[in-house]
Amino acid sequence: MFLSEKRRRRLVREAARSRGEVDNLRLAWASVALYNLVALFDIVSTVMAIGAGAGEEANPFMRAAMENLGPGWIGAKVALQAVISGMVIWFPHRIVLGIFTVALLFNAAIVINNFRIVYGF
Repeated sequence: MFLSEKRRRRLVREAARSRGEVDNLRLAWASVALYNLVALFDIVSTVMAIGAGAGEEANPFMRAAMENLGPGWIGAKVALQAVISGMVIWFPHRIVLGIFTVALLFNAAIVINNFRIVYGF
């Protein structure tokens, strides 16, 4: 759809080669597990902060999901996490894992900030 047939074939080959590298695949699974743990804490800390009236969702996309889906925003977030996790496992290239790790650390900082807001530390 967005890529030429040649580029799609190359991407599939590169993904398969990356999955064949055991260290990359192990790192991908560990990163995805940690990402999903951090994401669950993000949901919990967001619900706590908003419920306590101590904050509001800063991400405009998530804010729109919260306003339009009610409690269903949690399902939407979990579904997005599943898609992202699948993408990382499908293509565990070192560059992908590096970018994913930076995003994971950024999410962890957000969770820490959420709990800081809730507990005032």
